[in-house]
Amino acid sequence: MVGMNTCEYCMTEIPVHTGKGRRRRYCSPRCKMRAHRLEEARPPQDMLMQTRWVNWKPVRRGDTVTKMPVQPDGTPASSTDPYTWTDYETAEQLHAGVGMGFVLGDGFACLDLDHCYDARNHLADWAKKLIMLAGDTFIEISPSGDGLHIWGRCEPRKGIKLRDGMNIEAYSQGRYITVTGKPYKTSKRKLADLTVLMNLAEHDAFGRLFNDDK
Repeated sequence: MVGMNTCEYCMTEIPVHTGKGRRRRYCSPRCKMRAHRLEEARPPQDMLMQTRWVNWKPVRRGDTVTKMPVQPDGTPASSTDPYTWTDYETAEQLHAGVGMGFVLGDGFACLDLDHCYDARNHLADWAKKLIMLAGDTFIEISPSGDGLHIWGRCEPRKGIKLRDGMNIEAYSQGRYITVTGKPYKTSKRKLADLTVLMNLAEHDAFGRLFNDDK
């Protein structure tokens, strides 16, 4: 009797082994490709292992809509209260809210580049240069579709906001950042050290650095 297994993507029943004796994981090349794409869209393993996840939902406050963090049961979460955070698998189920977020701190940091794409979907020069400086690290497209999140490692420090022709916010504690599962181009599923970038942001040096390149 031929042993049976299930495809790891579509759960279709398949023979355990291939004709060459290897264990089968997928029913077809299409399922294998889709499974690999799904895996590439997941955050780095270092983030997946943390209990620092929340869900979020849009909330209108006056003329603006904010992304309020919530717990799986729909009650408010807080980026400063670990008791309101959960694990990745629970947050991924989206029992409440419309998306997931990751709480910064404990060495996890993020540069939030807002409105860095123009109307023709061209990436701004300042954003391109930041991506080059960041190196091989996890970068995602933001929920709005016109921003990027550069994830990495850095010791906790005060949050930073930079404008002056750019739109950059840099955080490493006391904040949560949305996670979309939409990686930027060939973004790596790993976290680089962002200390140098955070130092440049802290000293408002990006403008001078980028202008010197012109």
